[in-house]
Amino acid sequence: MLLLCGGTGQLGGAIANRLVAEGVPCRALVRPRTDGSALARLGISVIQGDLADLPSLDGALRGVDTVVTTANALGRVLAGATDVSIDSVDGQGNANLVAAAVRAGVQRFVFVSMAGINEEVARQAPLAAAKLQTERLLRTSRLHEVVVRPDKFQEVWLAPATGIDPQRRRAIIYGRGRTPAAYVAVDDVAGLCVALAEHPDPPRTVEFGGPEALTRRQVVEAFEEAFGTRFRRIHVPRPALAVGSRVLARRKPEIASLMGLELNADRHPPTWDADPLRAVGLDPRPASAYIAALAAAGAARR
Repeated sequence: MLLLCGGTGQLGGAIANRLVAEGVPCRALVRPRTDGSALARLGISVIQGDLADLPSLDGALRGVDTVVTTANALGRVLAGATDVSIDSVDGQGNANLVAAAVRAGVQRFVFVSMAGINEEVARQAPLAAAKLQTERLLRTSRLHEVVVRPDKFQEVWLAPATGIDPQRRRAIIYGRGRTPAAYVAVDDVAGLCVALAEHPDPPRTVEFGGPEALTRRQVVEAFEEAFGTRFRRIHVPRPALAVGSRVLARRKPEIASLMGLELNADRHPPTWDADPLRAVGLDPRPASAYIAALAAAGAARR
């Protein structure tokens, strides 16, 4: 039996679909105020609970061998949610889940972290600090941890919320915009998570990205070519990112995290590639293909 946490999110939903398609027995932990009907329609048993509610975790984990968690607060907080925070979900919430998994005798714990995570980026981004804390908790537990470290998601970091807005013909370039990122498709990350959850002896850490590394400037050029129009470029220099990530860390940790993550990415090129995806039989989608698909979908709507 596998317990999925975060199944109502974008990555969690993609993982849920793959688990069902492959016939993996699973249940999903869903917050009482969150609609889990899409998971139920897939045939997944939906268990109401919360990472802050310790008894609910003990009940959800009863009889579970493997945990896969994608739960995080960043997207919900950016969308305006006030009942969750990076600390309550990514920090203390994940700590509660790890402790409950140990109590329940869980064998394997698949945790989605982020590529390039280290002490430097943890100091710049509260989200990275919380994820690094969870990684350490897992490594000192008796669980067989599988830390999945993907590069930036195409669907998240090539979107209006993070500064690429085709409708407004506007693009934000963070820092110098000359350092590449190996943007990866959410569905490819989901495929790897499921493969690692089922693997007889998975590695303890898998760091990877998509098959195509593009700088932020190259991303904007690809959008312009695909959409057939020029974008207005808004530049946010490195000093502004550094100050923002530091000043906003307590008051707006979600904004501080975005700024800190972009600052770190602008300073450090990826040292990983798409080989872990190919190793489990996936044909990873390049970022340029995602951008082209967005443009085609926009043209079809018009």
